[in-house]
Amino acid sequence: MRLPRITAPQATIRAWLGSHGVSPAMDSSDSFSAAWRPCLLAREGFGNSSSDDSQWRPSQRGLYQSFSFPSSSASEQGFWASSGGLFRSSSRYFSTERPKPRIFGSMPEFVKIVEVGPRDGLQNEKKIVPTHIKVELIRKLCASGLQVVEATSFVSPKWVPQLSDAKEVLHAIKALQGSKFPVLTPNVKGFQAALDAGARDVAVFAAASESFSKANINCTISESLERYKQVCDLAKQHGISVRGYISCVVGCPIEGPVPPHKVGYVAGELYRMGCSEISLGDTIGVGTPGTLVPMLEAVMSVVPVENLAVHMHDTYGQALSNILVALQMGVSTVDSSVSGLGGCPYAKGASGNVATEDVIYLLNGLGVSTNVDLSLVLAAGEFISQHLGRQSGSKTAVALGKSSRCEHSKI
Repeated sequence: MRLPRITAPQATIRAWLGSHGVSPAMDSSDSFSAAWRPCLLAREGFGNSSSDDSQWRPSQRGLYQSFSFPSSSASEQGFWASSGGLFRSSSRYFSTERPKPRIFGSMPEFVKIVEVGPRDGLQNEKKIVPTHIKVELIRKLCASGLQVVEATSFVSPKWVPQLSDAKEVLHAIKALQGSKFPVLTPNVKGFQAALDAGARDVAVFAAASESFSKANINCTISESLERYKQVCDLAKQHGISVRGYISCVVGCPIEGPVPPHKVGYVAGELYRMGCSEISLGDTIGVGTPGTLVPMLEAVMSVVPVENLAVHMHDTYGQALSNILVALQMGVSTVDSSVSGLGGCPYAKGASGNVATEDVIYLLNGLGVSTNVDLSLVLAAGEFISQHLGRQSGSKTAVALGKSSRCEHSKI
């Protein structure tokens, strides 16, 4: 709905903008110059259009306003610095509290981001990434405020040689505070190795497609669930939390579309055996909001929404759209990978995970808190992109000039 064109007392607008670090130029008639011409004010929480200044004051709901900006004025730079990096667009919320528009009223107030770059992001890299680079990447990600950083995987080096240094990585980061470092464990043997290395959080991975399960972990869905039941039972004995991943929740590279009820079945089994969180992975990125909704409905009928996460790949550019829909349905945990790293070695055509930078940018714009510093995530993305010798897969990083332009890998 188009908001009404109304006018607020200029002295109040000028004072309010000044309190937010903006000093718009004023001409002799004390009206806004062309550089800072207000085009639209929403009457959300600002009283009425009376000339009485006392009727116009910032509220908890914030102020909608549209401006025509000069390309790179000092005023604009000052606004950017004071607004926490709100992006340039024709209309925005001018509020440090970043309130949500009514259309997004069902959004969670806080979203937990699970960073999967060091494990899921790097596992498909052909050149071996040195251990110290992995460790430094994890340090940088933790420094950004990310609460969960998936560190590595205790799988056979024969299948994933990139992660053959799992024990060394886990040992190097054991002193880091403020974040959890789950590791992937495909079976009891992997769980025991992770436990010996000091892991306190583990993850298991199933699939909603029989064909993909056989290709990825060399067993049927039923057989995989039997394995993970054993892992969950051991984890309970040691007080270790278990996260469950489900691959191919929308489509399979072998079978094609995956029926929602199959995803619901696997999710329900993982939840009943003790997985505290179920991550739903669109492994080949074929999902759209139209196919994601029925899948989520099927899963939410057997698993509480607060125990669900979404894990989107961006093969067809649908990841952020799918995440937005999941948030509107109540999901408040999102997996992502710094710099868009990732892909699946057993899923042809699967591009990287959705970039952490892009997810944070989306959530910031929606007024959803993450407690993550975007600038520090951008720095971490630039760090790993430089060492991989390629441009970041994050559109946000590219747009903000934080993408590596290295031509040759440093590893």
